[in-house]
Amino acid sequence: MDNPKKVVTEEPRKSLIVLFLSAVFSIIVGIVALMAPGAENTDMAENVGWVMILVGLGALVFYIIGRKEQHRP
Repeated sequence: MDNPKKVVTEEPRKSLIVLFLSAVFSIIVGIVALMAPGAENTDMAENVGWVMILVGLGALVFYIIGRKEQHRP
């Protein structure tokens, strides 16, 4: 069984890593949706791309806030 103190100190770091990776993935998928062939023919593909980019940027903001909160004593 893991030491509870070790689990508590490492868990927020793992969560931040997952948040950062999901933000980057969302931004990349949004850019691909914007640049996909035929995206300019439909408004839906263009709007989905912008929504994915905005969600990714929001996740990055939460990541930065989480990093700042983690370093406080």
